Amino acid sequence: MDYLDFISAISERGQIKTFIESDAGVQQQEGKLYSVFAAWWQIHSTSLGDLPKSKKVMELRAEFFSSFVDSLQPVGLLDRFKVAGVVASWWNEQRYELRSLSESGFGGLVDSWVDTIKDALEQDDDEKKKQAKFDPLNHKLVGQLMPDYLQDIAEVEAKIVELEQQKSAFEQGEEAEADAEEGEEPETVNIVKDLETDLKYIKNLIKEPKKELKILKKASLFNKDKIAELEVFIERHEVEIAEIEAQLEPYKEIVKQLREAKAKLKALKDELVKRLSAARAALTDEDCRELVLAIFKDGLIAELERYVTAHRQQVIAAVENWWDKYRVTLQNIETERDAAAKKLNEFLQGLGYA
Repeated sequence: MDYLDFISAISERGQIKTFIESDAGVQQQEGKLYSVFAAWWQIHSTSLGDLPKSKKVMELRAEFFSSFVDSLQPVGLLDRFKVAGVVASWWNEQRYELRSLSESGFGGLVDSWVDTIKDALEQDDDEKKKQAKFDPLNHKLVGQLMPDYLQDIAEVEAKIVELEQQKSAFEQGEEAEADAEEGEEPETVNIVKDLETDLKYIKNLIKEPKKELKILKKASLFNKDKIAELEVFIERHEVEIAEIEAQLEPYKEIVKQLREAKAKLKALKDELVKRLSAARAALTDEDCRELVLAIFKDGLIAELERYVTAHRQQVIAAVENWWDKYRVTLQNIETERDAAAKKLNEFLQGLGYA
């Protein structure tokens, strides 16, 4: 009987996922599936493009279902049921928009998307909470029509994340950083609050002495010794104030930049309707056609990728399961068993039982 073993390149379970994902055979087979899809789309997207004229929604559905399965299933990566699931899931997601396309044409469908985004942005807070899953920025039209705008949003959001991390790190201080490096759970501290508390205390501490000093200096017969004493006291604490303020200066700059970044993000989001309306106005009928077809294609590719990824994860899970069950061979188990039995026997002899 032949026996199989894991290749020597895999020495631990965690390497299996990376090995399978980077395998040339896996990538070649997945690439072949997407190539076949591209060829299928080139042919059958014509029927989709003719939908505003033909009005044959159900005929298009039948064509898509049968031709999609007949084209992609022979590749062998996904079985017939999964391939059918790809186009079925996509159609179910797009069915209302496909009907809208049939009735209103490409320009009408684009206008309906614009209206949907505008309506979402004009909702009050309660309505937005009810539809929290819908984010106008994530609408497929925005991604296709205004990629530069989304890039601007992404850059500002990344800057906000970076500044918030800097702010948090500053507040936690060097001790928390040292704890993290040692693998310990950092204590909940806020260095900034401590410094601000100290600053407030010192400022209050010299408030009355400063008033007293001012009065003494205005008096016709002032006490030089008392004035000197007050001046030394105030100066010493003003040095402390300057030191604390110097420590807080970088933090204040971070907070300032964070506030500005958040204001910029809000301004960008407030411009969405204006920019979207301008972008829509610049589209010709042919632009609308190409835009809608690109959005439908991207949606179908995304659904196909979801199924391919799920299939790949099943393969990875199966191999990891084999690793868990069979990595230690029967021969190794028997060797360990015999060694343990020998050791036990030596213990028993030492105790006089054998």
